[in-house]
Amino acid sequence: MSAFGKLVVIMVMAMLAISLDKAYAGDPDMLQDVCVADLNSSLTVNGYLCKKNFSEIDFSSMAIAKAGSTNTTFGSLVTGANVMKVPGLNTLGVSMARIDHAPGGINPPHTHPRAAEMIFVLVGELDVGFITTSNVLVSKHIVKGEVFAFPRGLVHFQQNNGDVPAAVVAGFNSQLPGTQSIATTLFASSPTVPDSVLTKTFQIGTKEVEKIKSRLAPKK
Repeated sequence: MSAFGKLVVIMVMAMLAISLDKAYAGDPDMLQDVCVADLNSSLTVNGYLCKKNFSEIDFSSMAIAKAGSTNTTFGSLVTGANVMKVPGLNTLGVSMARIDHAPGGINPPHTHPRAAEMIFVLVGELDVGFITTSNVLVSKHIVKGEVFAFPRGLVHFQQNNGDVPAAVVAGFNSQLPGTQSIATTLFASSPTVPDSVLTKTFQIGTKEVEKIKSRLAPKK
């Protein structure tokens, strides 16, 4: 192959790499000014179909204006402001959430498969961190007014070790980032993950597995 031919191949490969990186960086790019989600449509696509008629209401929400109740199993509550609450976010590739923590509360280890996350501390202080694929913990104590970022797809957490409530606002580069809580995913799925998988994975007995499952089971 000539030098020119090699250069062309290298350029094409570089362009493909850039295109693929952009394609997987977040939600697909929008192809029109707005595409307000039709949440009532029975058709399923990657995202939501566009409503024919829309208004300013579709781009506004008070979903995260007030603190949520932290009387939960983990002492925290995540309130989303995503496309399900703000239909106008469809195709925009952004969303937000508010996470409230009681004293001692934790937003347990979880991942967002479709988005990176950045939090801003509204009130209180938190111990936060994420774990890389090399099992390196990156953690920090953050205070009111501080921001902290969690890379896309990595396991991360936030815990309030203080004596007063704490709250953050989170931003995502996806209209619906998705959340997989490690504990509930493994111990409270439906159908349930076989005990043999969990006992072998965590090196614990069946009784311990059943005890954890009972504590994480959805409230009836």
